Amino acid sequence: IKSCLGIGTLLVDGIGDTLRVSLTADPVEEVRIARHILQALKLREFGPELISCPTCGRCTIDLVPLARQVAELLEGIRTPLKIAVMGCPVNGPGEAREADLGVTGSKEYGYIFRKGKIIKKVHRDNIIEVLKEELNQLG
Repeated sequence: IKSCLGIGTLLVDGIGDTLRVSLTADPVEEVRIARHILQALKLREFGPELISCPTCGRCTIDLVPLARQVAELLEGIRTPLKIAVMGCPVNGPGEAREADLGVTGSKEYGYIFRKGKIIKKVHRDNIIEVLKEELNQLG
């Protein structure tokens, strides 16, 4: 967080051209975090941006594991897409209408949506598989 705040404010103002992130971790992780900072600041695009909702009382799907599965699915993709993982099929697609592709779920079903419009209803067990197919179509 300190790296984000310290360097982020300078980079947004156009000050500086070097980014250094220090972690007690593998240097590869430092590079990954630096890329996330640049992408969050809209200074570079390295691949998909994953957004997810904070959940509320309407959420009937275990969203944290779903978001992790989607994040794993996005690894290695370099196309700059916005992918949403939302907790509620009622409001989720509309709230994430800026997303190129998204997923939400209910107790039994998963819903895949593009730009806020539901395009597929699938059994909950098939959400990741169908999302992967849709991602492949987007590039």
